[in-house]
Amino acid sequence: MKSLLVFLPVFVLYISIFRFVYLEDGLSIILHVCLPIVMGVIIAAVLNPILVFIQNKMKIKNRYMAIIITFMLIVLIIALIVTIITPNIAISIKKLMKDIPVLFYKANRYLSDFGDENALLKKWLVEITEKLSSLMSSLLNFAIEKVINIFAAVGNLLLAIIISVYILIDKEKIENWMLRLCCTVFGKKVSREMFKIIHSLYDNVSSYIAGKLIASVISGFLIYIGSKYLIKNPYPVIDSLIIGITDIIPYFGTFIGGIPIMLLNLLYDSNKGFLMIIYILIVQQIGSLIIDPRILSSKLSVKPIIIIISIIIGGGLFGPVGLFLATPVAAVIKSSVDAFIKFKLKSDDGDFSVK
Repeated sequence: MKSLLVFLPVFVLYISIFRFVYLEDGLSIILHVCLPIVMGVIIAAVLNPILVFIQNKMKIKNRYMAIIITFMLIVLIIALIVTIITPNIAISIKKLMKDIPVLFYKANRYLSDFGDENALLKKWLVEITEKLSSLMSSLLNFAIEKVINIFAAVGNLLLAIIISVYILIDKEKIENWMLRLCCTVFGKKVSREMFKIIHSLYDNVSSYIAGKLIASVISGFLIYIGSKYLIKNPYPVIDSLIIGITDIIPYFGTFIGGIPIMLLNLLYDSNKGFLMIIYILIVQQIGSLIIDPRILSSKLSVKPIIIIISIIIGGGLFGPVGLFLATPVAAVIKSSVDAFIKFKLKSDDGDFSVK
């Protein structure tokens, strides 16, 4: 009877999912219904380190007060982004769209000096320019469409925030309940090892992601300072935004973001373009040698070859999203495999070195 009571909820959940999957658009219905729950779990997972930091540093024992301060901090950051950064981005994009015909004319003139043998390169440049123009237009249309449909997402967002608040309030109780449930299914020893691995993965990956985001913000800020005040480029916000986003990708991010910045500034002013190339390389070295080692956590211990392979595979299979998520996913997989090997070989003290 005890086993039946344990497996009955699992059986009901399995039947429900099985039924919906084989309905027309059943899987999409499940995802749509569960979207606020998934969003709530993600929000709680993202805010939990901030909540723990506030409770420890400010010595706030009241969980409710700490959660209120955490959400007030997030709202303040969002308000600063909306009021300060967003208008500058819009101004820079409008200026770039206005200057695209002039930049294209300059590029076409430069290529004409090399003769007719570069017709293929000219054609490629025309296609790139057309795609860039269509991309800018599509981004504006996408933004307008999202603004129109934003009211439809407000309900899910409010539900997700409410769910995240309750998760943060009762996170210890939820974890204890899940541990007890796993103990009844897998046994105490296996369940406790599983939860130790999950805790280690969460701490390591969350610290890496937070550190990488901070490092990327610093790199973007340095690019903005150099582009606006040192080199005096026409699009400093776009330069810093591109580097700040692409710098999340290890090793290749700065170079991926530096290529369009280099071409854009070279067309506007060749001298400023070359200076920008040198400055990006300097910032990249500062990031690799100073910023990343001091900010990023070394707990992941993922070798460069694993990161490079994961970026190649992630980018090839999933595009830009795969590039950004390749390193955290690789870290999770490697840490899981390491934990599994350690668990399996825990009682074996033999020598596994190759002779």
